[in-house]
Amino acid sequence: MPKWHVLYGFIFSILLIEFFDFPLIASLVVFLSAVFIDLDHVLIYYIETKNLNPFNFWKWSIKRKNAFLSLDKTKRILFKQPHFLLHGIEFVFILLVLSIFFLFFKWVLIGVVFHLILDIINIIYNDNHLSIKTSQIWLWQRNKNKKYFHLS
Repeated sequence: MPKWHVLYGFIFSILLIEFFDFPLIASLVVFLSAVFIDLDHVLIYYIETKNLNPFNFWKWSIKRKNAFLSLDKTKRILFKQPHFLLHGIEFVFILLVLSIFFLFFKWVLIGVVFHLILDIINIIYNDNHLSIKTSQIWLWQRNKNKKYFHLS
């Protein structure tokens, strides 16, 4: 849920300043990247609905998540999981390479990895498959021959 990413991202950014002497701007980039990585969720919403209304996006997201989680785990595995392009080892690898050359991307990488750790905890809590937020290639393979999950 976005509120937790905002709250935990803020706390994490403050801790970076207090305990690791991060500059304020670096901490701000970490915070923003930990929150705005979820823009890929908005992209999926737009592709499926052709609507960018943030209130409709919020309602749609909650309804979709609740409908999916209400399914038995044996039923969940029959459906394709959405591809969140900014979530996964592939995106982390790109950021890692960029961070070798640009300090800015090191800060973004820290925020993204922090976000992904929170997502993985949530995935385990909700008893979902790790591929959804750990590897888009792995997810692509798992999604083969599955049907789309649509809200009715």
